[in-house]
Amino acid sequence: MAELTVSTKAFSQHIRAIITESERIFLTLGKTTPLFVKELHQNLINLEQTYATQGGAQRSLQDLEHLFNGTKTIIQQSSLLFMQMHGRGDRLLYSLSDSLNKLQNLDEIIKKIRNDSEDMALIALNALTGAIKSGSAGRAFSVITDELKRLSDQTNQLTDILQTDSASLINQLKNYTNELHKLKYLQTKVFSGLDRTITEQFSAIEEKVRELTESLYALITESKTLETPVSAVMETVQIQDILRQSLDHILIALDEYESVQQDPSVDTEELAAFKGQLATLGEVIVTDVIKRLEAAALTFETAILAIQTLIRRGEKQRTLLLREHFSSLSEHSILSVFDEAARTLTAVEQNLSEYMAIKQTIASQGNRIADAVAILSKQYVKFDKIINRFKTVDIAARIEISKQSILRSIKNTVLAMSELISRITQDVEEARKASLLFITDTHTAISEYTMTYTEEVSAFSVAQRELLSKFQQFSACKENLEQDTRHFTLFSETFLSLLDTQDTELANIKELVHQCKVLRDSFSEITTSLPTSEGTVEIKNQHLKDIINKFTIYAHKQAAAEIGNFEVVPSSSAGVLEIETSEVTFF
Repeated sequence: MAELTVSTKAFSQHIRAIITESERIFLTLGKTTPLFVKELHQNLINLEQTYATQGGAQRSLQDLEHLFNGTKTIIQQSSLLFMQMHGRGDRLLYSLSDSLNKLQNLDEIIKKIRNDSEDMALIALNALTGAIKSGSAGRAFSVITDELKRLSDQTNQLTDILQTDSASLINQLKNYTNELHKLKYLQTKVFSGLDRTITEQFSAIEEKVRELTESLYALITESKTLETPVSAVMETVQIQDILRQSLDHILIALDEYESVQQDPSVDTEELAAFKGQLATLGEVIVTDVIKRLEAAALTFETAILAIQTLIRRGEKQRTLLLREHFSSLSEHSILSVFDEAARTLTAVEQNLSEYMAIKQTIASQGNRIADAVAILSKQYVKFDKIINRFKTVDIAARIEISKQSILRSIKNTVLAMSELISRITQDVEEARKASLLFITDTHTAISEYTMTYTEEVSAFSVAQRELLSKFQQFSACKENLEQDTRHFTLFSETFLSLLDTQDTELANIKELVHQCKVLRDSFSEITTSLPTSEGTVEIKNQHLKDIINKFTIYAHKQAAAEIGNFEVVPSSSAGVLEIETSEVTFF
């Protein structure tokens, strides 16, 4: 009997160790599993709000659409301003074209003045020759011819200056009109079809963003299937009371076996038969415990495996999406459509800068032309002095001829001189009128156009700043989308930490199953080690019979509970077999 006592104590110690470890495991699970379930539910809510097609993705698209609409508004306003400037530019081009014609006509008049001036030099030379032939009377007339020669030279010099200034002005006006044509070309280049391009690019980005978010949302939808296995874990952690009751029944029976061994009135064969039945019933109950623990382990393992599989799939999908949508090597990535739109916005901003640079050049050229026109107008003041001097000389020549009959031989020459002076006077007057008309028209047109430069600079500076701001927002949208995808995760760090706890306790449950199997095998060894004859011995001791009956009833209840899917409630009239309810209460 000494060996049986040692065996009984070993059994009790083993069972108590299993009870202690199972209580520790299920106490931990009882604390963490509700958090685990709650965190999963919260994760799903957060993901739904962030990535649902009608949620976060739609908001992202709405933000992008708002950004694109704002950009289109800026471009449309700039385009309208361009059209207004285009109108002013066309009017200026028309005015300058007319002015160039007038200036070229003026150049022809100046050439005529120069030719007449050269003829005047020849006439002065002829008059001088005739005067010299007239003797002493002609010597006085030579003063007049010298003055005519001097005035003719001055006229030639002035016409040279006027022709040079006129040629320079014509060249400046041509350059000026070339810059205006550049502006017209640039306007067409910048704004032709730009509104349509912006719309198409937004549509391309919208399609890619939807494709991305729908791919992520498919994972979120799949993650909702985890709620069922995870919720099943909640029910599993409640088996601890049943496990404790079952194992406590075995402990109580073993304690009874210890006590009856000291009773000399108990027959040895009956005691051996009692031990065999006790081992058999213990094996049955432990087998039930094993089944419950294995079922719990399977429930935990199913949930954890589903979560881990989904996590791996999510990570794989995230990697594929990053490779497909955010790689510079992918022709159809989100980066490519974003970059295309960015190039469009950059080109618009650069073209605006180029436009304003040309405008600045035109403004500077306009100022130089205005200065050149002002200088041209001053040259005619010099002509007035020459013309007046020509008229004075003409009068003096006529007087000399009327006083000196000997000079009447050069009368025709003097008449030709008077005719030339009259022609030069008319040509100069014609040139003056043409010049004044050119000056007025050109100066007014250029001044008006130049005056709008400040207004246009201000307007386009605002447009450039707004476009730059939109571009920065646009870049931020792209970066946020990429970062959201790079950091996409189905589950929070808290949930993953709780998952690690569940995984650790799953390993502990499996170890607990192993310990229970060792205990069951020990009961089985006792049963098989007893002589066959002891299995037929009738137990007459009433105390032993009561223990076996109650133990048997509990084992049968456990089997029935498993079949009928209900819990065994410990009886309050179980006497010495009454089981204390576990202190571990989870829900």
